[in-house]
Amino acid sequence: MANSQTRIPSGTSSRLTGMIRATAKAVEANRDTINALNVFPVPDGDTGTNMLLTLRSIVDNLPENSTESANNVAKIIARSALLGARGNSGMILAQYFKGLAEAIGEDSDLTGEHFARSIRIASDSAYKALPNPVEGTMLTVYRECAEVAEKSASVNPELTSVLSEVAQEAINSVRRTPELLPVLAEAEVVDSGGFGFAVMLDGAIRALRGEEPVGRVLEVPMPYGKNFSGSVKADFVDASDEIDWGYCTVFAIQSEKLDIDAIRDRMTKIGRSPIVDGTDGIAKVHIHMQDPGEALSAGLSYGQLSNIEISNMDDQASAWSDDRQRERQNSSASPTEPVEIAVVAVAAGDGLSNLIVSAGLGATSVIEGGDTMNPSVSELLKAVESAPSNRVILLPNNKNVLPAALEVPALSEKDVRVIPTRSVQTGVAALLEFNTRSNLDDNETAMNDVLGDVGDGRVCKASRDVTIHGHEIREGMSFATFDDDIVAVGSDPLFVLTKMIEINVESAEIITIYTGASLTHQQVTEATESLKTKFENVEFEVVYGGQPHYEYLVAVE
Repeated sequence: MANSQTRIPSGTSSRLTGMIRATAKAVEANRDTINALNVFPVPDGDTGTNMLLTLRSIVDNLPENSTESANNVAKIIARSALLGARGNSGMILAQYFKGLAEAIGEDSDLTGEHFARSIRIASDSAYKALPNPVEGTMLTVYRECAEVAEKSASVNPELTSVLSEVAQEAINSVRRTPELLPVLAEAEVVDSGGFGFAVMLDGAIRALRGEEPVGRVLEVPMPYGKNFSGSVKADFVDASDEIDWGYCTVFAIQSEKLDIDAIRDRMTKIGRSPIVDGTDGIAKVHIHMQDPGEALSAGLSYGQLSNIEISNMDDQASAWSDDRQRERQNSSASPTEPVEIAVVAVAAGDGLSNLIVSAGLGATSVIEGGDTMNPSVSELLKAVESAPSNRVILLPNNKNVLPAALEVPALSEKDVRVIPTRSVQTGVAALLEFNTRSNLDDNETAMNDVLGDVGDGRVCKASRDVTIHGHEIREGMSFATFDDDIVAVGSDPLFVLTKMIEINVESAEIITIYTGASLTHQQVTEATESLKTKFENVEFEVVYGGQPHYEYLVAVE
C-alpha cells in the first residue's frame, strides 16, 4: 500500500489539474521546435501545434470545482482529449489520457502506480489503434516509458519519484528514435511527437515539484552528441516536395453502439495512416485520403459525425518546405559570434549555401552570386566588413568574380586573403581544408594547395543557338563543359553528364555531383543509379545544390 505522500487527496484535484495545465504551457514553450522536427508521417510542421490544440481543448474543459475526485477529472480529460484530438499526434496523445482514466478507474486518488499503469494502457492502446505501428515514433516512447514506470513504481510508488524517472526516460527514448526510423536519420531529426511527449512530462514533473517556470524550453536530445540546427537536412526537404500527400481527415462518430475494430478495419482499406479509437459511444477517426468525402461517407454508416476537420497536406507540406528553405537561407547570414578567422564565400543555390556554411565550421557566411549575377566589389567588401573577425578568407568561387574579389584586400583594414577558387566545386574543396585551429597563413596555404587537385564540370541547357569551338549547339540542347572546355553535346542532360565522366573517369577517385534546382527527385534518382551502375569503380557522392542555370555541377578528384 502506497504511503500518504503518493496520493493526491480526493478532496482536491488541484495538483492533477495543475499538472495538465503545465503540460500545455510546456508544449507551448517548445511548439516551434516540435513543429520544426516534424517529418513523419507527413512533413507539415504541425505536430507541436496539434499537440498544443489538443491540450488546450482539455484545459478548457477542466472542472473549476477543486473538490472533484481524481477519477472524475481523469474521465473528463479523456473525453476532452478524444474529441479535441488534432492530427496524428493529437490522436496518439489522446491514448495517454484515456490510459490515465482507465488506470485510476473508480479510485478517488492518483498514485505512482496509477501513473505507471496509465502509460502501459496508453502504449497498448496506441499500438492497437494503428494497423501498422511504426517504431521510432511516439509509440516507442510510450512503450519504453511504460517499462521504466513499472519498474520504478515497484521500487517506490511515490508519484514524484515515478514521474521523475519516466520524464528522464522519455528524453533518452527520443534520442534513440533515429536508430529505429530511417526517415528521421535521413532528415537529421528526432521524432517530433516523442519529443512533444517528453516536453509534457517535463512540465508535469516541474508542476508536481512546484518549480517555475513549468513551461521551460528544452534542448532537443539529438543522438551521438549532435545539436539540432533548428531545421531538417536540405536533401530531405527537397525530396518531400515531390510527394502527393492528400488530405488529413479527422472526425468523430457518435452512436450508442460502436464497433471500433470494424471502423478501424474499414478505414484501413480506404486510406493511409488511419488511427481509430473510442470511448463512451464516441469513435474518433484520423486518416489520410485523396478523397476525404469517401472517409466521411464511410463514417456516416456507423453514426452521426461531428468535430470534422479536413486539411490539405500538400499545402501544409509545401508551406513547411518553404519555411525550411527560408531557415536555410537565413542560416547563410554572417555568423554573429566572433571567430578567429572568418570565411566569406560566393555561391548561388540554397543547397550549396547550406553546404558551405556547414563545411565552414561555423565561421562561414555566403554572399549570393555566380554566373549572370556577379557581386560587385562593394558587395564583396560589405560582406567582408560584416564578417565577425579581423582576419578573413574570401572565396570568389567563380572566375568572373575573382577580379572583383582581388580588389577587396586593398580596400579593407582587415587582413583579407583571397583564395582564387574558379568554381564553387573548388571552393568547397578549399573549405574542407579550412581548420579553425590553424592560423591565417597556414589556412591560406592549405586551401591554395588543393585547387589544382579538383577538376570541375558543368551541365546546362543552351538558351540560344550557338557554335563554339566546332560544336553546334541549338537552343534547348544540353552541353557539358570540363575545365571550361565543351566535352559533350546532346538532348539529354544525363547523356552529356555521362559522356563528361567517361572522359575523366580514369583519373577520378571520387566524383561529387551537385544537383540543380530544375531537376526532379526522380531525375536525380535515375542519374545516381545510372552512374553508379556504369562506373562501378568510382565513388560517387550526389549532393543537392539547388543552383540555377546548371542541371549538374561536378567535382572530379
